[in-house]
Amino acid sequence: MSISVIICTYNRSKSLARTLESFRDVFHPKDAAWELIVVDNNSSDDTREVIDRYIQNSGIPCRYIFENKQGLSYARNSGVAEAKGEILSFTDDDVIVDKYWLQNIEHAFKENDVACIGGKILPVWENPQPAWLIGEMLQILALLDLGDAKIELDRPQIWGANLSIRSSMFRKYGFFDPRLGHIEGKLYGGEETKFIRSLMDKGEKVLYCPNILIHHCIPGFRMKKSYFRKWFYDKGELKAIQMGEYRLRHISGIPFYVIRESIRVFIRYLWKQVSSPPLAFQEQLIFIHQIGLLMGRWKYRNGQAGS
Repeated sequence: MSISVIICTYNRSKSLARTLESFRDVFHPKDAAWELIVVDNNSSDDTREVIDRYIQNSGIPCRYIFENKQGLSYARNSGVAEAKGEILSFTDDDVIVDKYWLQNIEHAFKENDVACIGGKILPVWENPQPAWLIGEMLQILALLDLGDAKIELDRPQIWGANLSIRSSMFRKYGFFDPRLGHIEGKLYGGEETKFIRSLMDKGEKVLYCPNILIHHCIPGFRMKKSYFRKWFYDKGELKAIQMGEYRLRHISGIPFYVIRESIRVFIRYLWKQVSSPPLAFQEQLIFIHQIGLLMGRWKYRNGQAGS
């Protein structure tokens, strides 16, 4: 069995250097060849120099790939196209990999006839965790803990920061959708969720393995409410764009039901501000998602989608 680790990066040379260094301590699978592929998604900082130094000094089989089309899905697809492994293991440029990560990925695929495996993603907080940052909002930071038991999943619940897929799945079902995923200035996402859903719809098995572990470094700016507001707005805008042409009742391309729902959500948010202020922020985020949806429909109608 062979494994290709794919890291996509954009203007994060410092955090990338920390991630690459963590691979020096990783136990290499005895029965598996492996390679590390770093895809530079058109960075303008010193990313290339950081990767070149690592290739020269680490002793780890590492390759540099440049992808000039901006967008995480384009970068991941370039990595998939260049990878030689039977297993393609994706992680991010802001993580610290557990020393048994590769070893446990190899064991999991040997022991289970599955198409895709995801693992636990635990935080390394740069600043103290805010009291409001709990529950489902942790998923927005690509954190994941489904417990300490192996689970066969019935819906996409694993994230691209710790995701391994048999390479044959890409040959069989295609690559990540380039219309999804982060692009410069937009926190779009969902490319891995869509791909995993397509695997499940085709009857492929997807597994969560808690011993496949990485630690996600959470910088201070992602722990601010402004980051969450932007995330929910961009998510709403992306949903609006994906809606495409809407031919039922609408105003300037905005469906009537979206307008009604936006009014309802706004009223609920105002009520929470009065009745339960500690819970109002979550309602505010839902309302901001609706604003993104409204603006996304307007942009789509006027040919400004994604701007």
